[in-house]
Amino acid sequence: MAIYALMAVLGIGWASIVSLPFAIMSEEVDKSRMGFFMGIFNLSVVLPQLFVSLVLGAVVRDAADKSVIFWISAVSLGLSAVGWLFVKDARRGNLEAGSRA
Repeated sequence: MAIYALMAVLGIGWASIVSLPFAIMSEEVDKSRMGFFMGIFNLSVVLPQLFVSLVLGAVVRDAADKSVIFWISAVSLGLSAVGWLFVKDARRGNLEAGSRA
């Protein structure tokens, strides 16, 4: 019975992880082009999954040292961290300007 409770708690968390980015995006995009932007965002989720399953699976399978997956993960995490340095929030400037006034 405890396993079902654990699955329910994890399921709620997983539902949030999957749905909240779409909810946040729906607040920020032009309503008349919502379908286009949701499709592009969905591709940004699906294409990396396809790449990993089709390409990196073969790399790990054929690697002599299976710890290569940790190197792949570390490089991916590093690239993601660097990418986030370029993300700017247009509202942040407005909030900071308003707090100084």
